[in-house]
Amino acid sequence: MEVLDRQKALLTNHEVYIVLKEEEDRHKAAKMAEDIKYPENVTTLQFEALQYLNDSPCVTQSSEQISQIKELLLAYDLTKAEVLQIINLRPKTPVELHLIIEECGERFTIEGLDELIELILSALPQDEHGEAAEDDGDETSKENGNGTPMDVETQDDLS
Repeated sequence: MEVLDRQKALLTNHEVYIVLKEEEDRHKAAKMAEDIKYPENVTTLQFEALQYLNDSPCVTQSSEQISQIKELLLAYDLTKAEVLQIINLRPKTPVELHLIIEECGERFTIEGLDELIELILSALPQDEHGEAAEDDGDETSKENGNGTPMDVETQDDLS
């Protein structure tokens, strides 16, 4: 087998998630019917991949949202890899975009990045836990390792 064009079929995390969920369903059905015995390493790989993807934004994305954002991002002259990373990571801040887009400071203005963030948040409105995309902007509340909010003293509190 020879790969003719490796850039031709880039898959989003959402597409991989759908394929793995379908395979998991087939695996369960085959296990119930005792037709096929899957190798343990395949089952482990599938489980760990699904576990990772369940904690990513792809769980709340739809195929329609992905098609829509791909069309909207055409105007920004982004590479296929940059578009794929934007869909997979769903950046919420300009800093995150700087990590995704090569030579971002030269290609985009601050206003352009803010516009791009707004576009991403409107086209992919759910975050990884299905919550609304907008942050509440409260920097004095953080989580302590177990997900429980805790108050954090700011510089203003110390004065």
